[in-house]
Amino acid sequence: MSREKKSELLRMLEFLKQENILLKQRLMEALQLDSSRQFLERAESLQQQFLQNDQALALMHHDLVMLYQKHSDGKSYLLQREGLESDLDKMKEEIGHLRTQCADLPNSGGAPASYGLPG
Repeated sequence: MSREKKSELLRMLEFLKQENILLKQRLMEALQLDSSRQFLERAESLQQQFLQNDQALALMHHDLVMLYQKHSDGKSYLLQREGLESDLDKMKEEIGHLRTQCADLPNSGGAPASYGLPG
């Protein structure tokens, strides 16, 4: 894998980690404004999704580091790289979906904290 491709994958991974953090912060702010039972149930569900994303992103980070250490372009290597790229694309979609779910969270009037997903 070229150095540029590795850097691109690492940037995407770091961006997705940051986006997940921003969404968690957005949820924390919303919880300060609405503590109704109904909202707490919704917040708990969102928090579970954020935690699952954290775990998946950590695994992808590990996979990317392992891929960095390989200096092969063999079939196994290419399959791992394609799998990682596919996983990153799925995570990008998942975080985009979560951002949509968080769009209507109560807020204090400030703009939602989000960079917006690239590409």
